[in-house]
Amino acid sequence: MPEETPGGRGKTIQSVESALAVVEVIRRKERAGVTEIANELDRSKSTVHHYVTTLVKQDYLEKVDGEYQLSLRFLTLGGQVREREQLYHLGKDDVDKLAQETGEQARLIVERNGSGITLYQATGNHVTEPITHVGSIEALYCTAAGKVFLAELSEEELDSYLDSVSITPYTENTITDADKLREELDKIQDRGVAFDDEERYEGYRCVASAISTEERELFGALSVSAPIDRMDEERFRTDIPNQLQNVAGVVEINTTYSEWTDVL
Repeated sequence: MPEETPGGRGKTIQSVESALAVVEVIRRKERAGVTEIANELDRSKSTVHHYVTTLVKQDYLEKVDGEYQLSLRFLTLGGQVREREQLYHLGKDDVDKLAQETGEQARLIVERNGSGITLYQATGNHVTEPITHVGSIEALYCTAAGKVFLAELSEEELDSYLDSVSITPYTENTITDADKLREELDKIQDRGVAFDDEERYEGYRCVASAISTEERELFGALSVSAPIDRMDEERFRTDIPNQLQNVAGVVEINTTYSEWTDVL
């Protein structure tokens, strides 16, 4: 049955929303059974079974050992979406360069609907198990790249964001006080880089810098992450920030962007 969405943005189809809710539960948990999905969504097991059966039939889910996981169909869709993103083409070489120079995990991150999404990432020779993957979705308030995006917001936009998000402590270092977060964002505007000091992943530090035009139009963020045992205070506060800001693509994106769009 179609339902009117809040704000008069048009009608939605409840069954489609329910199917997408099932997909989202499986995305978060990586693999889940019917009972677990039903409990998460407060729906009957028979109803959930109908949805997962349909999604398997349409090749969006796979059944493995009695549980369901996303199929490679989503990789096809995601790859197509990423190819149309100009920032992917503009920034991936910078990410590769950062990973090679630092030996760590480097990422290209964009903001969509109040979250940070990893558009591309590369790993250096020190990394054996990356903490994120392409497509990872993260809260803005507890990540270095996310703070880059928040620092660019107006006071009104930041107020709206803080009113809409539930600030959850992922670690004991997560900044959960709105005033302290505002102070941190003011510092980012002054120094040009943002820090995540074990705020999202325990044992990991991350530094990020904006990718923007000369007119300060923000496209995305570049970040470098590493375990704390490889990211001492000097490397965290000085060396990595300098490497980030020295990457040509960070400061010359305006010229590159013009050249790339001219050939479209």
